[in-house]
Amino acid sequence: MQPTLRRMLSEPAFRVVLLTASDRLDDPLSWVSSSDLADPSPFLLPDQFVLTTGLQFQAVSGQGDYDDYVARLAASGVVGIGFGTEVITTGTPPGLLEACRTQGMALVEVPYDVPFVAIITWAAREIAREAAARDEWALSAQQAISLAAVSGGGVSAAMRETARQLEGVVLLYDADGEFVEQHPAGRIADRVVDAAQADVRTLLGRGRRAGASQAVGGREIVVQTLGRGDRPLGAVALVLGAPLDAPGRAVMMTGTSLVEVGRERDAADSAALGALGAHAVRLLARGEAALAASLLSEAARAGAVDIGAVDPSSSVVVLVSAGPAASAASAASAEEVRRRLQRTARTATPTRLAAILDGELVAVASPDGEQWLRRAAEDAVAGLSAPHPIDRFDVAVQEARAALATATSAADRSGETAIVGFADTSAGRLLDVLADSGLPAVARLRLAEVRSTEEGEESVRLAALWFEHGCRWEAAAEAAGMHRHSLRTRVERLAARLDLDLESFPARAELWALLSLS
Repeated sequence: MQPTLRRMLSEPAFRVVLLTASDRLDDPLSWVSSSDLADPSPFLLPDQFVLTTGLQFQAVSGQGDYDDYVARLAASGVVGIGFGTEVITTGTPPGLLEACRTQGMALVEVPYDVPFVAIITWAAREIAREAAARDEWALSAQQAISLAAVSGGGVSAAMRETARQLEGVVLLYDADGEFVEQHPAGRIADRVVDAAQADVRTLLGRGRRAGASQAVGGREIVVQTLGRGDRPLGAVALVLGAPLDAPGRAVMMTGTSLVEVGRERDAADSAALGALGAHAVRLLARGEAALAASLLSEAARAGAVDIGAVDPSSSVVVLVSAGPAASAASAASAEEVRRRLQRTARTATPTRLAAILDGELVAVASPDGEQWLRRAAEDAVAGLSAPHPIDRFDVAVQEARAALATATSAADRSGETAIVGFADTSAGRLLDVLADSGLPAVARLRLAEVRSTEEGEESVRLAALWFEHGCRWEAAAEAAGMHRHSLRTRVERLAARLDLDLESFPARAELWALLSLS
């Protein structure tokens, strides 16, 4: 147990007496020393107890000298002053007593027959005993953390035991500075969490191993990055009630190192699972759903429980995303979305799988897992197929890619991410896909002669209005402010110039496409 003034006062052999009140009686003492210098403060450490016989007070000229002496020691962090009586003066000087009482400094009267060296030896012995106990605790704590990490619990177990031993909270962040998990669970003040994440992102941005600490809201935040600068694995943040001493830092480093080892292993496992998942997706694309199901089932039995599964009898929906490569609006990369899907792969849906193929995310789920796909890709640009039997997986992929083209086009126009379903807007979807081809130029060329005159331009506008009103002449004419016969004449004349017969549905469809694409 660390020595304190209260413990010293309770030692029967010392017979010391507390003369002034203080709120630091229970503060741990860093050392006890004796000095009769008029100003010993340059030679003192914080949290020391200073013994003096008062030789320096023989030259004092008034109360101000005592006040200055006590103020200098208080500024150095001294916990209290012990005055040895009957050596230089009889009793404790009233001026010193007044100065200590005024400034809240503990003043302890030491009897003549109690050697200073006895008090110093007692404190040194207690400090050494406490240091030995802390070292023993640190060794035991490091063993407990190591055992937790190697007993199958991995990263989470190492974090949980580190938090328990340090009586704090451990937060884990990924290589992008995004929160991954916390141990133990519980509410932490928002400003503490924000400060921890800000430090994490700053340190990760330096591209090298780094650490930092700061005090926020009465809590100590210690951050340490994981992995090498050229291959970051994330960072750990510890939220503690007080700064760490040397044994505490040793325990923290053991916990951090084991988390780092676990993250290294997880990264290797993730790469292996990614390759396995990509192979399973390729098997689905080749129509070999049973083989893909068997492959994933064997992987799950071997311990890869989060990779996913395939039910050969299930229908599927497919989500495709290329992340920032697909659109500047996308905030999440395909790999980030895949990691989210993998972290939440234990779902009730019988089919769930996500893999990266040539930089493109292909995620598969049973129809009841569509929301799982949408949540993971919420800040990405993605396309989602309609449900299909698993033996039509290739069709589902093509639908998802067509929807992705629409989502990309919409995101580039609006600057916002979007997940577009193939069935959302069939007409708009097809036109967006066609808009990325060379057909708009063909449509503009086809209408160029018509639009070369004001009358032709007006006819194009009226035809578009007619299509907007579902090809209903009466409604379109009312919107145009003209008689339906006049409207019909203008639109049919336009169609004739383009060699189209509006009585034919294909001709109407062609005119609508020309107007929409131009």
